[in-house]
Amino acid sequence: MKINFQLLFLLTIGILYSTTMNAQKLATLKVSANSTDTEGRAMVSARNHHFVIDAPPPLGGPNEAINPIEILLSSLGSCGVLVAERVAEEMNIPLTESLTVVEADLDPRGVKGEEVNPRIQVFRVKLSMTGPTEEQAEQLVKAIRTRCPIYTTLERAAPIELEVTLNSK
Repeated sequence: MKINFQLLFLLTIGILYSTTMNAQKLATLKVSANSTDTEGRAMVSARNHHFVIDAPPPLGGPNEAINPIEILLSSLGSCGVLVAERVAEEMNIPLTESLTVVEADLDPRGVKGEEVNPRIQVFRVKLSMTGPTEEQAEQLVKAIRTRCPIYTTLERAAPIELEVTLNSK
């Protein structure tokens, strides 16, 4: 019986790779968005939480609640704050306060149907922290850039300019 060791090796590697890929523990998150009786308004449900999202006036929305772009920007900012808090706790870094302000530039003409791509061109994040030293703040920023799923996803779509300010206690 002749054994093809090259094929056996490739099959073994394939099985190991497949097992490794199957061993990944991916979390699946789910939200739903339903139209409502109010034009330009959606009711969003995430787990057992519910909130309203409105379209801005140029899209016919009532503009009484946060809009989808604001949700996206708040996701980036809040994820950064929460990751920084967690990592500060893990690394015993004295972080007493963190604040983010997030801005984004886009061309709204595309949303209104004009022949312009409406995608966000750049994100600007201003992160203000109280407590850590410069070196500790760099560690927290590195953690945000690598551990925040919103940051790591959005940085593939557009540049993220991150400015850090340290405040004294």
